[in-house]
Amino acid sequence: MEVEEELPASADLTGGSKQATTTTPFYLALDHTASATSSPPPAAPLPCAANSERGSEIIKAKIMSHPLYPAVLRAFIDCRKVGAPPEIVGRLSALADDVEMNSDDKQEQRRAADPELDQFMEIYCHMLVRYRQELTRPIQEADEFFRSMEAQIDAFSLLGDYV
Repeated sequence: MEVEEELPASADLTGGSKQATTTTPFYLALDHTASATSSPPPAAPLPCAANSERGSEIIKAKIMSHPLYPAVLRAFIDCRKVGAPPEIVGRLSALADDVEMNSDDKQEQRRAADPELDQFMEIYCHMLVRYRQELTRPIQEADEFFRSMEAQIDAFSLLGDYV
């Protein structure tokens, strides 16, 4: 339900003169007063925005320090390798190996248990593994199809030699 409270245009909302007696919808009058000021007051940073950024950084740090982070990252990299050119696959594999080597050192620094984060990391890792499988399935099916076609063509060419 839209509120259209009529205000007389002569109401001194814009600081102008009281010349006209037409009516303006309330929502337009409020919008007009906001845009009528020559320079808006400087916006102070919202405390919730700073807290949100800080909270986001804390969450990122918790995720990156979690013992399952290397497995999640490995699963993500494996997804990226599906269908990639060989040189990219090699670079991604080297990156994953580097991450795993660096994570072995940090594995000893297990933070306090966070059951929600543990569950999230397990589920996300599992989801990425299944996603890679789903990405790989059409490529495997196409590969099988082309192999069967190649075998049929080879069979036809062998028959042609005997005729």
